[in-house]
Amino acid sequence: MKKVMIAAAALLSSVAFVNAQNATESDKAVAAPTEVQQGEKVKIKSEELPEAVKKSLEAQEYRGWMISSAYKAGDVYEVELKNGAETKTVKFNKDGKKVD
Repeated sequence: MKKVMIAAAALLSSVAFVNAQNATESDKAVAAPTEVQQGEKVKIKSEELPEAVKKSLEAQEYRGWMISSAYKAGDVYEVELKNGAETKTVKFNKDGKKVD
């Protein structure tokens, strides 16, 4: 009788551990596609930037900097600027306001 009780307890605990591992695997599988969607950015031509972004790039802060490439990620425009050997990336919303 004692051996039957121990065997039943071992069986129940092993089922609980297997079930707990499956729950964490499914959580990871759901989280991965969300990260891929958020990180998508599409390369665009500098002419395709909204007028508000172009106007912001004409400010004193960006004088001497040339647009080397531009990307659109959702509602955010990421512009890579080049000034000689220096480069920097600046992000703007569709209204031309700088975002971090």
